[in-house]
Amino acid sequence: MDVEDVIILVISVWAVVSFSLIQTVEVYLTLLLICLLVIMEVGGVFINPEIRSGLKPAISFILFVFVIIVAKKVLEVLS
Repeated sequence: MDVEDVIILVISVWAVVSFSLIQTVEVYLTLLLICLLVIMEVGGVFINPEIRSGLKPAISFILFVFVIIVAKKVLEVLS
């Protein structure tokens, strides 16, 4: 089993378990963002540059959605 296979397996298992245990999309996306960031930091040395460049747009998109979620929650608290 290659490192890329293990990474895909970990992301898949994390996504399925999170999806089955969490009721809100906001928490699910936050957990998915945490998973992707941890994988990039821990396995960054072992990940093929092609795979790393493929994960970066996914992280950027989920990070953008996370910023929107945080802004929405801040506006809820302030109003």
